[in-house]
Amino acid sequence: MSKPPTCDGCERPIRASHHELVLRDFETRQIIGRYHAATCQHSARKYFAPGVALEASYYHPDRCGPDQERCDAGAFEVA
Repeated sequence: MSKPPTCDGCERPIRASHHELVLRDFETRQIIGRYHAATCQHSARKYFAPGVALEASYYHPDRCGPDQERCDAGAFEVA
C-alpha cells in the first residue's frame, strides 16, 4: 500500500478520509501542491501571481457521496 500524499501546508499526510485541494500548472498539468482543503489551502496563495494560470481541484472523501450532498467540509457552503 502506498503512503498518502503530504500536505504542503502542514506537512501531515492527506488521508483518504480528508478533503484535498490539488493545485496544478494549467498548461503542463504538473502538480504544484497538495493541501488539506479548508484548513491548509490558504498556504497555496504563494502561487497566485499575475499571469500565472493554475487549476485547482477539490477531492472529497467517499463519505460526501457522489454529489457532495453530505459534504461536511464547511468550506464549500455558500453563505
